[in-house]
Amino acid sequence: MYLHIFIASISFYFNAIQMKEPLVFDFGEGKDFGRWSIINDGVMGGLSESKAELSSDAILFSGTVSLKNNGGFVSLRSPLGNYDLSDFSFCEIRYKSDTDRKFELLIEKETPFYLPKYRKKFGEKSEDWQTLKIPLRDLEISRMGNTMAKGIDPEELDGIKRIGFILADKQEGSFEIWIDYLKFY
Repeated sequence: MYLHIFIASISFYFNAIQMKEPLVFDFGEGKDFGRWSIINDGVMGGLSESKAELSSDAILFSGTVSLKNNGGFVSLRSPLGNYDLSDFSFCEIRYKSDTDRKFELLIEKETPFYLPKYRKKFGEKSEDWQTLKIPLRDLEISRMGNTMAKGIDPEELDGIKRIGFILADKQEGSFEIWIDYLKFY
């Protein structure tokens, strides 16, 4: 009897520890790029173009945003999954960009485009690597690019379907951003 309780207690303890392991997407050749994909405004008739290229230690997300045909966004998104971010307090992004554009971290609980998403703008023009730490409670809830609420309860971040980056700043022109890693902890 006591042995069963002891084993159950140990099992619970180790499961709790495992839940706290950071979720890390470490980009570069032979790393975590996996099946990340490009989704641009072409899905709704837009003409924006983007691509993702791996280097030895990062991913280069680059292209051109066009506002023609009601377009205006490009994105790089993780494979569909069931990511539980509710135990984490922060997101860290290591990036560099010689583009003076505002990118956004994009977290999707549901994938249809018309349903709300969690977002946080970032992007400081820099030739040097920047490490940005985002408190998850500071994410904004938006629907089709319009902010609905600022600040969320991190408990809402269970059952996330997809994570990614989007550029939807209503500016035409080229862009590029190097991303070394994305980490939730």
